[in-house]
Amino acid sequence: MSFMTQMEIAAAIAAERPVILPTGATEAHGPHMPTDTDTHQAEHIAWLLAQRINALVAPPVAYGVSKTFEFFTGTISLSIPTYQLMLFEIGAALIKQGFTHLIILNGNRPNGTANDAVARHLVDELDTEHTFKVSALSYWEPAADKIHAMRKSVAGGMGHGCEFETAFQLATRPDLVKMDRLSGANYGPVGWDLVAPTEPVRTYVRRPRPAAGHAAIFGDPTPATAEAGEAFIKTTVDALEETFRNLRGSYEERR
Repeated sequence: MSFMTQMEIAAAIAAERPVILPTGATEAHGPHMPTDTDTHQAEHIAWLLAQRINALVAPPVAYGVSKTFEFFTGTISLSIPTYQLMLFEIGAALIKQGFTHLIILNGNRPNGTANDAVARHLVDELDTEHTFKVSALSYWEPAADKIHAMRKSVAGGMGHGCEFETAFQLATRPDLVKMDRLSGANYGPVGWDLVAPTEPVRTYVRRPRPAAGHAAIFGDPTPATAEAGEAFIKTTVDALEETFRNLRGSYEERR
């Protein structure tokens, strides 16, 4: 959408093309990764998915729920109410323009539950005047089992600044990854993981502090390679495409 005219966007709306809204973050990702990692990855996947399902990509939300790392330099976090209000206003603007399918594609784990609530809120507030649907998911979720089978790190090694994210960056922006700076950093497997099977309960604990030697990494980035990143990305987009083609088919059957 950033590179389209208003008339081109209107034509896309008339053609009932979906719109993907990437939600990311600006936060510390260890000594080896850029602070826009989550935003870049959500937008990158959105661009690839859009080509598969004939969607538009809205400008990404580059600030998210990043309070976990607010003690680390480079992190810019919004409070949950502020983030949700901003996301609701963006989504409402797209829906009021006529988009009939909004896909909120998340790239920052703590945004996920907030995005779900906004998706529900959009429907609750706007479905009396507009006909639309909202999908909310994190980009890695549909392919989680496949990526888990491909990993080199143990469970707990794919969280934040980890094997998955580091491999993704090595595959797409290797000039921004500084693996040599991991030497001496404190990191390793943690009690949660983006793709490993887990119990359906969310437990929140005290946030990490730089003074305690934390490297702003949840997991293990050392097994990451560009080749693995390319495979992770392809697997991710394949699973997302299947998800939304199936979703489209199920809704068309109900018409």
